[in-house]
Amino acid sequence: MAFPLRFHPLLTKQSGAFGLVLCVSGLAWAQSQPPSETGRMSEIIVTANPLGNAQGIQPVQVLQGDDLRQEQQSTLGETLGHLPGVSSSYFGPNSSRPVIRGMDGDRIKILNNSVESQDVSSLSNDHAVPQDVLSVERIEVLRGPSAIMYGGSAVGGVVNLIDNRIPTAPMDGISGRTDAGWSSGNKERSAAVLLEAGNARYGLHIDAFGRQSDDVSVPDTMACSKSGSASSAKKICNSSNRAYGYAIGSSIFWDSGHVGLGVNNYRSDYGTVADDAVTVGMQSDR
Repeated sequence: MAFPLRFHPLLTKQSGAFGLVLCVSGLAWAQSQPPSETGRMSEIIVTANPLGNAQGIQPVQVLQGDDLRQEQQSTLGETLGHLPGVSSSYFGPNSSRPVIRGMDGDRIKILNNSVESQDVSSLSNDHAVPQDVLSVERIEVLRGPSAIMYGGSAVGGVVNLIDNRIPTAPMDGISGRTDAGWSSGNKERSAAVLLEAGNARYGLHIDAFGRQSDDVSVPDTMACSKSGSASSAKKICNSSNRAYGYAIGSSIFWDSGHVGLGVNNYRSDYGTVADDAVTVGMQSDR
């Protein structure tokens, strides 16, 4: 057996005194192999990760906090489109679902707080997910075998949207958050406000959001047959969007658990770029 070590002496100064520190930079362990018939040792191949980051091969990825705010877009698919192994179906700027490892539609299950969202976005590409990223605190993406426990149809993966609309843990005092954004490409205006208050016994959550955008601007002139719009313009016809919603939830806590009740509302009116005359009005009440 061999135990090769490398020591790097470092001279440090602290509180007026000098000291010598030995840093171990590598430790290798090898067991002698019996020589082959040719008298040579058996070959051992060790491959390391050249990138130093295994994020791209992890079965679970989490997007939250500042990372979520920087990546958030008007649709769920575009928000997750920059994660490794994830892309967007992109049926226009208002409707896109996540595509995980080349699979989409019913093969990708969308959850809200670990419960199926029960929308029809998996049946047709022009149906959007009735959940705005402005009101979400964390998004979990599960790929591979870890997604099968959510149902046999989730062969491609699972996207779990986590919010605190029904408080799950005691709170201390009052807290809140506001988000606001503006985009030049389609003159999108978005805003959201969230307020939470409570103590060890009760918890209250209130949030509201709104998003509105015009047709997307493009370099070339495009024809448009939509009633009330110009016959031709440097815009993608029928790509505007208006969405808004709110939620109110409350919980009561005790030593062995909690019980809560919440009301969610979501409205969205958007155009489908496949047909200049078709618009979709979505409504979700829970």
